Amino acid sequence: METVENAQRAMERGDIPGFLAHFAEDGMVNDPLAPAVVGRAGLEQWLQGLLAVCSKVEMLELKPFASGRNVAVKVTLRLVGRNGRTATAEAIDVFELDESFRIQKMTAYWDPAPAMQALMG
Repeated sequence: METVENAQRAMERGDIPGFLAHFAEDGMVNDPLAPAVVGRAGLEQWLQGLLAVCSKVEMLELKPFASGRNVAVKVTLRLVGRNGRTATAEAIDVFELDESFRIQKMTAYWDPAPAMQALMG
């Protein structure tokens, strides 16, 4: 669970290299905001896209549930847009870790439409 929490806290800080360090070289993210991204270059582009819209990503609540090398996390997010607007969202993130305990795959389950509308509307 430490790998997952450290990756999420790096995202919260806007620390792209710190976030990427927790992923396998061919790691993948499935998120409703964008098509599936694979590899560190794709992951970096995905996170930069999120940070282009949000000046701050706060994880108000992280509740991890682990089973072997799989971790599901219930998270409450507070997003602050570059325009100063805020939005709150609930999500479930599911992580699959490889043998080295690096993130092989992250799948995010949430509805980004209300948050993005609030931040960009």
